[in-house]
Amino acid sequence: MTEEVFGRFYRLLEQKTGINLDSTKNYLIESRLAEICKSNDHPSVTEFIKTLICTPVGNLHWQAFEALTTNETMFFRDRQFFDAMIQTIIPGIIQKRKSERALRISCAAVSTGQEAYSVAIALKENFPELAHWNIYIQATDISEAALLRARNGVYTRTETERGLDGYLINKYMSVNSAGKYQISPAIRDSITFLPGNLLEPSPTFPKFDLILLRNVLIYFRQATKDKVLERIHRQLNPLGGMLVLGATESILGSPIFNIEQHGRISCYTSV
Repeated sequence: MTEEVFGRFYRLLEQKTGINLDSTKNYLIESRLAEICKSNDHPSVTEFIKTLICTPVGNLHWQAFEALTTNETMFFRDRQFFDAMIQTIIPGIIQKRKSERALRISCAAVSTGQEAYSVAIALKENFPELAHWNIYIQATDISEAALLRARNGVYTRTETERGLDGYLINKYMSVNSAGKYQISPAIRDSITFLPGNLLEPSPTFPKFDLILLRNVLIYFRQATKDKVLERIHRQLNPLGGMLVLGATESILGSPIFNIEQHGRISCYTSV
């Protein structure tokens, strides 16, 4: 009975978020849902899940779904990507967009915001010529709790020092009354944080020059990956827009993407 209950919940989780879990992850369910279960007066995680699978999807379901998402992130995660972005990717896009002087970047599944802030800092530090451009950085995530943290831009010392050196901390962060570090208003205001579910239809405008979808597809089945990539493809600027995945992810033999190497980083453009 318990396995059937968990199985139905896993199917619901995948249907709503794309995350693919199975019975080998029962321990994860038990540990991550324990607090929500307790705060909602359910006698056990199994009983809590029984309630979820028998009621319409609502706020409580999304609390459970969000508890099961992987929010591992850090500033300037994967330096090889940021090196490639600074050295070749952004300079190439600047050349293609110099007539319209506009640059549009999307950070999908941004979690608590460090990736988007890293992109904004990298642009500020390395491309003074963009000061008079129209720069739009959009950051989306399925988790409202993660987005709230991202919008506030407040991090612990440990989170801050994972990726930021003293120079960048002093230049782009301040210490608040609670002893935590907060991103400067100029950087925070340069990013639009929005709720976004990769499984749901997305607007086809604006078209993005650079889309980051890093370390997300590894949690999806192939069929789900294909659907997500089709939707991402529609958001890419057909004139040289680039998609970047995580270091361990790749698109092989795709009919809608070409691969383009930038150092050790693989980027994908529209066919």
